[in-house]
Amino acid sequence: MGSFQIRLTIRRPLETVFAIYTDQNTWYWWSHRHRVEWVTGKPWQEESRLRIETLDSTSDSIDQVLTRFEPRSQVDFITHTSGITLHSRVTFRAVSESETEVKSQLEFVGVFSKIAGFAVGPVIERRSREFYDDLKRECEQKREEVNSPAVSPDSS
Repeated sequence: MGSFQIRLTIRRPLETVFAIYTDQNTWYWWSHRHRVEWVTGKPWQEESRLRIETLDSTSDSIDQVLTRFEPRSQVDFITHTSGITLHSRVTFRAVSESETEVKSQLEFVGVFSKIAGFAVGPVIERRSREFYDDLKRECEQKREEVNSPAVSPDSS
């Protein structure tokens, strides 16, 4: 069994960060080539299932069940892939009006590392950090688009 935690602060309001994380076009901003499909239930409802197919050299298929969903607060998943079961708890907390802390606690079990002959924990942690770095980049790039209301030249 392994576990690790990722914590980051995003320079965007909580509402914005949570909206991007839970966008209907699920994780469109994730840099790894992938296809995400809700295969059971409705997007972002507890007990809904996601299938993630990576389109890179690993061609992994990842199945996720959404086990907890609290708007603007917490999202939990149970993930199955390559003989590994991963529990993810992602919490969102406003640090200020313009900053959000995202914390992800991940725990995993499985026999894949014994079969593959290498420690799988560092790979899971690296991929997870890349995912959250991509989320931070997307949220902070959306600064102008999301928070600036459209003002037409005629509205003065």
